[in-house]
Amino acid sequence: MKLIVSDEIKKKYPDLRIGVVVAENLNNNYTDDLIEYTRTKFYSFMNKYIDVKRLREHKNIQAWRKIYKSFGVKPKKHKPTAEALLSRVFKEFIPKINPAVDCYLISETIHCLPVGGYDLDKITENITLKYSKGNESFFGIGSEKEESTVEGEIIYSDSSRVLTRRWNYRDCDYCKIDFDTKRIALFVEGAFNEIENFEIKETISDIESNLKKFCNAKTKMFFMEQNQNEIDIDII
Repeated sequence: MKLIVSDEIKKKYPDLRIGVVVAENLNNNYTDDLIEYTRTKFYSFMNKYIDVKRLREHKNIQAWRKIYKSFGVKPKKHKPTAEALLSRVFKEFIPKINPAVDCYLISETIHCLPVGGYDLDKITENITLKYSKGNESFFGIGSEKEESTVEGEIIYSDSSRVLTRRWNYRDCDYCKIDFDTKRIALFVEGAFNEIENFEIKETISDIESNLKKFCNAKTKMFFMEQNQNEIDIDII
């Protein structure tokens, strides 16, 4: 399987880099250790940033707002995913979705970078980051209502469907990671150079560590450099 970035996206965002974690043989069952670790990490995050205002001043939150604006999305209406999640933490929201998802959401606290991904057993062929041609069908996680993409918005897709709208705003329901998921791919992007390589790499390294420790997963990391349009993301 490949991760492919279209020529049009690469031309628009020449500084784009993408970190990837692929995991197999997930044991996606909760343990007391993970629940306590999740609480500790998110409360530490709250103590570090104190309030939402300080969080929103973080350079990577600002960078992702700029990225959304660059392809016509208003970030006040559609918050980039890291900002949306981490803002909720100040209302004492501690994620408890399933262990694999919680493992990567924890890692968003490190450098305030969005993380998203899919159940690989539901992906058809390659995963591509590209511009939507518009009016493509999309069913978001937890939604029974069909949406249509807007021409020019940035999406992830495989050969069968739109996987994510507005770059990383919302993933599709069909490929969501749930308790039965055994194989996943997770993505951390930096489209502008304000987001540094070490921040992407530390984030995916933390995700990998969490998945190994709490899900007993077999994992592998990948990094798409600025000069690359595609990489293989098979674990073996």
